[in-house]
Amino acid sequence: MIVDCAASRQGVISTVKTCIAGFLLPLLSIPLLYKKRCSINTASINSIGLGVNIESALDEKYSVPIAQLVAMVEELGVERLLIRIPLADIQNIAQYIEFIQHFRAKKLLVTILQDRRHINNPALPRQSLYTIFNALDGVVQHYQIANAVNRRKWAFISFDEYLDFFAVAQQIKQTHFPDIKLLGASIIDFELPDFARALFHLKPVQYDGVASLLYVDRRGAPENKQFGFDLISKINLFHSLMTTSKKSKHELWITETNWPLSGTEPFAPALGHCMVNEEDQARYLVRYYLLMFASGKVTACFWHQLVAPGYGLVDNRITDQEKHIYIRKRKAYYSFKLLIELFQHAHITHFEERKDGLHRLMATNEQGDVMAVWSSNQNFDMTVDTNTTIIDIIGNTIKPDKNHAITVSGDVNYILSYHRCRD
Repeated sequence: MIVDCAASRQGVISTVKTCIAGFLLPLLSIPLLYKKRCSINTASINSIGLGVNIESALDEKYSVPIAQLVAMVEELGVERLLIRIPLADIQNIAQYIEFIQHFRAKKLLVTILQDRRHINNPALPRQSLYTIFNALDGVVQHYQIANAVNRRKWAFISFDEYLDFFAVAQQIKQTHFPDIKLLGASIIDFELPDFARALFHLKPVQYDGVASLLYVDRRGAPENKQFGFDLISKINLFHSLMTTSKKSKHELWITETNWPLSGTEPFAPALGHCMVNEEDQARYLVRYYLLMFASGKVTACFWHQLVAPGYGLVDNRITDQEKHIYIRKRKAYYSFKLLIELFQHAHITHFEERKDGLHRLMATNEQGDVMAVWSSNQNFDMTVDTNTTIIDIIGNTIKPDKNHAITVSGDVNYILSYHRCRD
């Protein structure tokens, strides 16, 4: 990535502004002291989303055909999809438009990925963004403008550059496509000064919603704390900053989250202690979403993503010498499918979290009542009603012991009180 001296100076100035925003964080966070930790949202759940992208063929992995991707999306039952369009490949825009058309019946969020060429040449983003918005007019309403903007390796040298980039998209919207919605900020990880800088500035930029790539993988389980914040309190702080700011409508979108998988190098996006096995991937996925539901403050949350060797729900590596073509659905795929079956369009009724690690989230869906129960610490014995059905995170039936008790551990179990037996 080549940058000039002027951009470097702008980067230094922007860093100073970010530091100032960081110093103001204690003051900006005061409203959080007067809000409940969890606000049960009485609206039906429609926040479950999934990233789906065109796969590039490599010697080491199989490029999954679009028809197979569509079939898996339908099998999962997910209604919200996030699809990426990289500006670095804008010359092949027709391929991405055709891909998106296969999912036009879904609630779509398109993330437009930046590149340095579009930042250096002010005329290019105006041309490329208009091309995308025009081609998808009537198909896509929501766009995330740029991604992981607080990482210099993804092209922006300063946050001021990003705000200027977003302003171009905003001008095109106001002039030509007033009905589309533009999500901004696009901060990756729990980096508070950057998030505050994205929401408190003097640029004439207004987001239709705030995008956050809220990964928590470097702390292991989603209940684990970073600077004293677990997942729910991270969501609460971001939401509080968003509602305090005058730069955005009050919608918080988590546009990416996942855990990198051990043994998947070089496809894993991160290495070291944050890598987990596939059992923990399934556990943490479900617990992340359940905690997100409990917060009551997230408009949509997207797992990143359907197919990816190093972190996806589906593994598409070629593992045999004959290079036979096949894909493998991981346990997380089936846990995500059951999560959608139980909670999509359900209503959260109660959430309990105890200091000893016991968590219980209760909801009502069309078939009856669901209680998700797990522990982030020690194991517990829990007595369950004789008229309930107990299943694990992929739907296998769990038989209580002779005292009609089950063991509550880090594995999420569902206790179903349905009007009729589950199919």
